[in-house]
Amino acid sequence: MRLIALVALSVAVLSLSAPASYAVPIEFVAVLSPSNEMPPATPSSGTGLAKVFIDPTAHTIQINVTFSGLSSNDTMAHIHCCLPSPLFPMNVGVATTVPAFPGFPTGVTSGTYSSPLLDLTTALPYNPAFVTAQGGIANAETALVAGIENRETYLNIHTVNFTGGEIRGFLVAPEPGTLVLLGAGLVALAGTGWRRHRRK
Repeated sequence: MRLIALVALSVAVLSLSAPASYAVPIEFVAVLSPSNEMPPATPSSGTGLAKVFIDPTAHTIQINVTFSGLSSNDTMAHIHCCLPSPLFPMNVGVATTVPAFPGFPTGVTSGTYSSPLLDLTTALPYNPAFVTAQGGIANAETALVAGIENRETYLNIHTVNFTGGEIRGFLVAPEPGTLVLLGAGLVALAGTGWRRHRRK
């Protein structure tokens, strides 16, 4: 029975790595770097990390960003959508609030930001031009969520020195490698326990 329970647990853990089995809220991350900008923001030693959480059931989004080392004060921060294919290296329009996320710290070279839960069924999280281009808020939500899930969005921070953007990163789902290793370890543990049980 113990072997069956461990194998069942390992299968459940492994299934979490499949995109179709995402639990809500779904987490996406972006490593922000000057080299990701188009064209690259040089010279700049800015860095950052963004985490975006989407809950398709509750229709919410939450954005967390930490950044430092910008060459000048920041002026804008938002998510751009939607690239023609995953991770395509080009510039596209701003999908979220302009000039920056609600309450984002501007006029600084480093900072930490955590948004409240933003309701994707209202106008608050969006750039009005994005809503108009998509044909309404419902379509804007569909496009933004699909863009993030399909790796067709990027988050960037603009500064006085780099008006087109100083640090940028594609929003992607975290690598499932950790879950796969955990599942493999559980299977190996179950096998070892079963062999010991048979020897007794």
